[in-house]
Amino acid sequence: MRNNTGKKIYYRIVFQTASALSAGSGENRYSDSDFIRNSVGEPFIPGSSLAGIYRSFFTENDAEYYFGADKKEERKQEEDGPGSRVLVYDAKLQDTEGGIPYRRVIRDCVALDEWKTGKDGHKFDFETVEPGACFVTYLEQNCGPGDRDIGKELAEIWRERRIYIGRKTMRGLGSIGKAMIYRRSFDLTEQSELDAWLDFDMYQEKDWTDAEFEAEDRQETGRGRMISIEFNLKQKGGISIRRYTTKVTTGVIQPDAEQLTCITGKDGQEVPYIPGSSWAGAFRHHMERLIPGCTRGCFGDCEKRSAIRFGESFISGASAKVLTRNAVDRFTGGVIETALFTEKMWYGGTTVLRIELPAEVDMEVWQALAASLADLHAGLLSVGGLTAVGRGIFEGETLFIDHEPVLPGDGMYERILKKLEEMRVWKK
Repeated sequence: MRNNTGKKIYYRIVFQTASALSAGSGENRYSDSDFIRNSVGEPFIPGSSLAGIYRSFFTENDAEYYFGADKKEERKQEEDGPGSRVLVYDAKLQDTEGGIPYRRVIRDCVALDEWKTGKDGHKFDFETVEPGACFVTYLEQNCGPGDRDIGKELAEIWRERRIYIGRKTMRGLGSIGKAMIYRRSFDLTEQSELDAWLDFDMYQEKDWTDAEFEAEDRQETGRGRMISIEFNLKQKGGISIRRYTTKVTTGVIQPDAEQLTCITGKDGQEVPYIPGSSWAGAFRHHMERLIPGCTRGCFGDCEKRSAIRFGESFISGASAKVLTRNAVDRFTGGVIETALFTEKMWYGGTTVLRIELPAEVDMEVWQALAASLADLHAGLLSVGGLTAVGRGIFEGETLFIDHEPVLPGDGMYERILKKLEEMRVWKK
């Protein structure tokens, strides 16, 4: 049996969120699902959540050996049995250069019933931390002869940006941007190393000086292969995925509705975005029209999580415009006399649609997805509201499948399928 003494390995992971992050606490003071907070009211990510994410990248035996038994499957440890050999610490907010504070926002979505279908007339809101927040977490391993350096394998996964944290990760939330990894190790059988370990304080940044870790080749983990798709798009009109405002500001006229935006950067720049849930809804509906039944089982249902991940798309270079028109009665479709409706729109921007899905899905799924990507380029697939009057239409500029380019335009559908056939990704 392998020994779990003799060497201590520490990792310090500093990461920044690339999309909004939601980690619920079970409280509902500010929303239906508040972000978990520490004793001083700051958001944090529990170490137990990170440990659950980590173990999902390993085989069942390795996960149980290094991270302890999975109690969810009722495999209980004996009282004197071995615990986790890898200690995972909470991720706490980290001060960034310039002192940029984190920003929180309440997001709306449709409330679901017990069958995971929408409830008429009900909504569900939840609290998120906006993109750009910086966190720091630590990992400690008791490493004995024959043990793998688990932190080294996880470091590469962090750098490949394959870590997703919190809720709704298959719809764009919880994605990670830049991550800086630092490593320290101590051989406790050597007196000098033992003395250094006794003086080491992992919470002190000075103790990590010159300890940045360069990721190396890692062993294959238990997770199946995922195919990534990146489609660079430019707007052909406005975008209308609305947030209905309730702000009241003295002397300033607020629009009745505005496109969803988030605040990023030191200067508090307002950036419009398309939620992953909006992309997922648009693609699911379009794919079902092309091949009925092809999305069953891969977009999720009341018993199974979605197998396809749609990222959030942040629109860059767009210009804001405020449009005023006659208000329309949503029940009759007629104009409401003496009433106006004002909406803040964004035009002329570019964005990136990111999709991930397992390589081994049915051929019909790939065919419907390839046709939907071609239709998105042609303007036949649109996203958001008011699509009948030209909103939510995009044109493709460049398409990449697992970083291999595929030329948009005429014959795009056939080129996508040819690329996938070369990669042999679908089930026959």
